[in-house]
Amino acid sequence: MFFTWYNADMQKIVTVEKILLELDPEVKNLLPTLKKINDVFDFISEKDAGKVADYFELSLTKVFETASFYDLILTKKPTNLEIEICSGGDCSLTGSLAVIREIENYYRIKVGDEFNQKVCLKKISCLGRCVEGPIVVVNGKVYEKVTASSIHKILGEWV
Repeated sequence: MFFTWYNADMQKIVTVEKILLELDPEVKNLLPTLKKINDVFDFISEKDAGKVADYFELSLTKVFETASFYDLILTKKPTNLEIEICSGGDCSLTGSLAVIREIENYYRIKVGDEFNQKVCLKKISCLGRCVEGPIVVVNGKVYEKVTASSIHKILGEWV
């Protein structure tokens, strides 16, 4: 009689290894590999980045440098509530800074703070929707023409 030990972390290791084996360990395949791991696990953990570094024979720094360059690849476990605000010129001119201040006061956080494990507030690059700005994205849902007064109703949907 034998026993099979299983836990979620072991399953993750096997899956990351499978993802790595899908592509040859050539530098051109680094980004597609990181995107795939991010898609499966929602972020690239340090442990997973180490496996990628070993597979591609790169430094851990190079892997994180590549991953952190792209806004859509996360290098930290996502919070329950991700709030992103366009910081492009048009959105800033139409009130995104006032919206940011309202959110900061509402949650008692600051843009870019990483100490709160439940809420993350960050500025993002222009989304190319300048006519509909200011743009706020909450957990992937896009809100247009957001004002300092309308943000409370939006945040109420997520609390």
